[in-house]
Amino acid sequence: MLTKEEKLAREIADALDNLEALTVYTTYCYKYKEEFLRRILQRVLSIPEEQIRKTRGALFTYLIKQHGGQSGSWD
Repeated sequence: MLTKEEKLAREIADALDNLEALTVYTTYCYKYKEEFLRRILQRVLSIPEEQIRKTRGALFTYLIKQHGGQSGSWD
């Protein structure tokens, strides 16, 4: 049986088409608040593919690292 965090990590990995990074996303789900992760995910998914330099997964990780030090909250 999966935990709430593991389910969220799977949802993020599926949305970003990056199952290879599932372990990383699971770590984020235990470390940060769900609403913070969902806001970052929503932002990443709203950016057109041609405006993303690497991958959506890389952008998601970058934004988490940029804003994650702010107590897991980001506006």
